[in-house]
Amino acid sequence: MTQIANARTRFPFASDPSHGWLIVSLGELMAAGLSENDITPYSYRHPEGELLALEEDCDARTFLKVWEERLERPVELIDTSLYPNIRAWPAFGTKQEEVVQ
Repeated sequence: MTQIANARTRFPFASDPSHGWLIVSLGELMAAGLSENDITPYSYRHPEGELLALEEDCDARTFLKVWEERLERPVELIDTSLYPNIRAWPAFGTKQEEVVQ
């Protein structure tokens, strides 16, 4: 994979009492080669549009795997309380869940 120029290595991680989200920009998602089709509807997009909150179980892992491969080093997650109402943001993502039988 090609490296991402001037890519950041620290990302905010927000949570509420039952779940957490990695905060990335739409541009970073695109730079990682991902789109809304790669993200489940359990993630959110800030009402003003540029920030995404990628749910921790699937979408954040998908993003971080690609991002770290392109950076060729791990990233650091920083706990933040700057985004207290993520569940009020509009849903983002159209990837269908895989049904395990």
